[in-house]
Amino acid sequence: MRRGVFLLPQICLGALFLFPVSGQAFSEWQSENGSLSLRGFTGLDGVYSRNPEAAALYGSREDLFWNLDQRLLVTANHRENSRFDLNLLQNIRSTPNPGLGARLGGAERSGLLSWQQHASGNSEASLSVDTAAFHYTQENIEWSVGRQPVNLATTMYFSPNDFFAPFAAQTFFRTYKPGVDSGRAEVRLGNLAQLSVVGVLGYSVENSADTDWRNRPDWNRNSLLARLVINRNEWEWGILGGTVREHRITGGSLQGEFFDWLGVRAEAHYAAPEQDGLSGGTEVSVGIEHRFANSLDLRLEQFHHGQGYNSTEALDQALVLGTLRHGYTGQDYTALGVSYEFSPLLTGQALILANWSDHSQLLSINGVYSLSDEAELAVTFSLPRGDHSENSSIGSEFGLVPTTLACAFRVYY
Repeated sequence: MRRGVFLLPQICLGALFLFPVSGQAFSEWQSENGSLSLRGFTGLDGVYSRNPEAAALYGSREDLFWNLDQRLLVTANHRENSRFDLNLLQNIRSTPNPGLGARLGGAERSGLLSWQQHASGNSEASLSVDTAAFHYTQENIEWSVGRQPVNLATTMYFSPNDFFAPFAAQTFFRTYKPGVDSGRAEVRLGNLAQLSVVGVLGYSVENSADTDWRNRPDWNRNSLLARLVINRNEWEWGILGGTVREHRITGGSLQGEFFDWLGVRAEAHYAAPEQDGLSGGTEVSVGIEHRFANSLDLRLEQFHHGQGYNSTEALDQALVLGTLRHGYTGQDYTALGVSYEFSPLLTGQALILANWSDHSQLLSINGVYSLSDEAELAVTFSLPRGDHSENSSIGSEFGLVPTTLACAFRVYY
């Protein structure tokens, strides 16, 4: 691809980065029938990692990475019932260590709206349309079509009902969720009920092109889901069903509070494979939470991953057979999270993850300091604990995770 395609948004967003405007869109236009808003985001990350002794996964014991995200966000409204959202993402990053191997790029979506280029010998750049969706409201129905985030989850850390590009439990920065190619209808059934119908295009892996996913849909991986949510006695109850890729899904969710003090969230589904040779199982996540008057926030979640492996022996066997699945490897997890506002400018968070199938743990600590209304500095430290890889044995899930120290500078304008 021509370098100018990448330089144009980089120059425009770079100029805006030098002159941020406090918490507001850098350009706005409004008339009687519509409005247009342009906003931006720049995030620069630096990561140091101390890797475990696993030569097959890591080429060296230490690595230093950097990553630059620049976003142009456009919101166009026509009258009161039509809206178009655009999120254009320019990413420049250091080239991953070859020992890490190829990794899929998060959201499963067409490669037609993503372009990659090697900027130099040790860095690469990409330009992608993260969101491009049209929304239209007609009486009690909102229609949405295009590339957009889709999330049907209720719980926070483990979200089994978030089928499309879910965040990892230890992800602290969740402002921008990747979009998937989808259509959605939200039907309000009175003040206490809502029906959601979502269709998402699926894609197969592309190994020979620049993008991770093929350009054309794989019709065997398309998804169609319906969810009905009803509010009764200040509790929200939900049921969902349909097909996600190659599985039939049946599940539900609930959320509410006991005595206006203890928050409760839960979600679950059963995935039944539609073809022989595919795995299925039950996914359940249950969480409780409470926020104290002094801003201390505690959250505890328990997760049963029915499609996981109940021992390291089963995990090693799947690795040998080439059937190892992406995502969480164990069957039972616990997450304990805490956050606290030390001052109006400084917020701290911590999360402990425990995999009970292989007895490995991961501690992540995050601090965010507000430099101004439009800028912040974040520091994250992750410390894993678990058996390391030996010979042909994986050892444990978090035992394969490097110890990392990351620093991020973010600007919104």
